[in-house]
Amino acid sequence: MGRILKKLLAENLTFKLISIALAIFLWFFVTFRGQTETSIEVPIEFKNTPSQMEILKQNVKKVTITISTRERILRELTQNNIRVVIDLTNVKLGENSIPITKSSVKLPRGVEILKIEPSQVKIYMDEKSQKTVPVRVVLTGNPAKEFSVVSVTAEPSTIKIEGAKKELSKIHSIKTEPVDIEGIAEDLKIQAKIDPEGKIFRTDQDTVYINVKLGRKR
Repeated sequence: MGRILKKLLAENLTFKLISIALAIFLWFFVTFRGQTETSIEVPIEFKNTPSQMEILKQNVKKVTITISTRERILRELTQNNIRVVIDLTNVKLGENSIPITKSSVKLPRGVEILKIEPSQVKIYMDEKSQKTVPVRVVLTGNPAKEFSVVSVTAEPSTIKIEGAKKELSKIHSIKTEPVDIEGIAEDLKIQAKIDPEGKIFRTDQDTVYINVKLGRKR
């Protein structure tokens, strides 16, 4: 009787071990079937910038995220689903090296991060500043033959700009986009956009009114 029980127990244990191994195999098969890897380039965003500071420059604007996920999820994934957000709460004036970790990356469920390149971003912080600068009107062309330009004014004639102190120190005036006066024979009032010319600043006044007054030639 004892031998029979031992034999039954041994056979039952073997069956259980085979069942467990089979269950583990099936779990891996179901879990990783259709898994795929890909790399996505994502722009860097910032949050909690100290109110008295401004980002002057940064060494990288995008990071490459290598991810692993199921093919079905990947097909539905867009760049809007993945965000890289850097917290600037503890930055100081000057150069800051901030690590880009998995906690910086916002992902949908079912997506695993394999690699982040680069692994850090260098940003240069400056004091926030404001200044008021004159508007410089840019005209192209000439009025009709019998007329000449008597005066050109902008409304408003100055605008307030805001940004990094070092950047604003380079700005002494703001130009308008070119206003074409070719062949006009009467006074002109027209709205024109300001032209940043690649300069980095913010302003609430992105357009101005241009007044061009003509006079008859003698």
